[in-house]
Amino acid sequence: MFQPRGDVLDTRLADADDALQRRQTTAADLANLTQWNTDTSAACMSALSTLSVASNPSGTAVCYNLFSLDTTNGSFKADLRLFQISVPFGDFQDIPPTDISVGLQYDGATVSPVSEGVQTRDLEKRQTSTPTQLQAYMFIGQINQDKMAQPMTMGILEALVMPTVTLTGKNLVGQTVSTNVSSNEAAFVNGIFSTQVVMSDFSIASLAVDTITAQMHNGTVAFVLPGVNILIFPVGLVLTSIWLVVGVGFYAFGTYERYNYRDTYRSRKARMDSSKPGYTARI
Repeated sequence: MFQPRGDVLDTRLADADDALQRRQTTAADLANLTQWNTDTSAACMSALSTLSVASNPSGTAVCYNLFSLDTTNGSFKADLRLFQISVPFGDFQDIPPTDISVGLQYDGATVSPVSEGVQTRDLEKRQTSTPTQLQAYMFIGQINQDKMAQPMTMGILEALVMPTVTLTGKNLVGQTVSTNVSSNEAAFVNGIFSTQVVMSDFSIASLAVDTITAQMHNGTVAFVLPGVNILIFPVGLVLTSIWLVVGVGFYAFGTYERYNYRDTYRSRKARMDSSKPGYTARI
């Protein structure tokens, strides 16, 4: 059976449109990745250029960023770059950068590498004011579903997608050495979370106090004298009042009894004195 020429032509045109759309999508993705690499490299260089000495014996620092994050299903794409900051020392002395492997450990997420690019340069030719990029990784990750069940905030999401970075290598005698690299030296400088600031509860409370203070100075809100209104049920006041009433009652009862005893004693004393000879009553 042969298909009509019109159907065949429509099918070919549809296939051509799909291929053109795929090429356009691929070109757009490549353009986005190119722009991402340019922006991320500049942001990482700017953040790490303030470091003169690395905080670990490998002499390196990492720059960690999120390319994308789906807060609905917990999927994300992460970018990790390893930079040489200073000369390695200790166990990592004389270990080539190409022999150092990078390990990630997440608390509540799993990742798998997508691409890996390695860039090494002679450290003697490196400018001291500019970090040198050694390795670059791209990961696709997934937050565990049991972690997604809790109420998600920006701080919780950052903690779930922030890894613990471990560098491992072999020294000249063949021993395996490892060290942890701080992820806070350059984290979220581009992409997701780069324009947001995670504040602690104390910082949030301080910001609220500063806002209210500014509004009072501007006359937006009226000043309310604190301590003049009871905003909660005064349990302590009720208990203290009960103990106060009981204490005052016992004290008043004791005073009343002592007063009656004094009057009784005086009356009895007067009768005893009046029965004695030569007693003259005093008016």
